[in-house]
Amino acid sequence: MVSLRPDDLVDLAASVMDWRHIRHVPVEDEEGHLVGLVTHRALLRLLSRRTQAESANALTVREIMKTDPLTVSSITPTLDAMELMHGNRVGCLPVVDDGQLVGIVTSYDFLDASARLFKEQLTASAAHANRRVNAHHA
Repeated sequence: MVSLRPDDLVDLAASVMDWRHIRHVPVEDEEGHLVGLVTHRALLRLLSRRTQAESANALTVREIMKTDPLTVSSITPTLDAMELMHGNRVGCLPVVDDGQLVGIVTSYDFLDASARLFKEQLTASAAHANRRVNAHHA
C-alpha cells in the first residue's frame, strides 16, 4: 500500500497516483496514523482552479487532502463497507485497526469481487443447464 505524508508535495501525490494507476492515497503521520486522504478529484479541482502564478508555488498534500475520511476496520463486514461507500458516495475507505492505517478498500476491489462472483454464478448455472439437457437426452 502506498501512502503519503502531509508535507509531501502535491506533485509527488500526482506522480504516485499516475505511476500506480490509483485514484486515492491515504495520508499518514510519522506514527502511521491516518490524517487524511488525497483523491483524484481533489487533484482535478486543484488543476482547474490554479492560475499560472499559483502553478509556480509548491503545494503540499496537507493543502488538498480530505481530513477525517470515513474508515472501516479489517473486521468490518464487506456488505457494511459497500453500503457505507454507496451511501456516502465515496470511492474508497481506508482500513484502520487500533489507530493504525493497515490498508484501503476501493470500489474497484468490490467490482473485481462482484465480477468473480458473477462469473462463478454464470458458470455454475451453465453447467447445471448442461447437466439437465444431457439428462433429458439420455
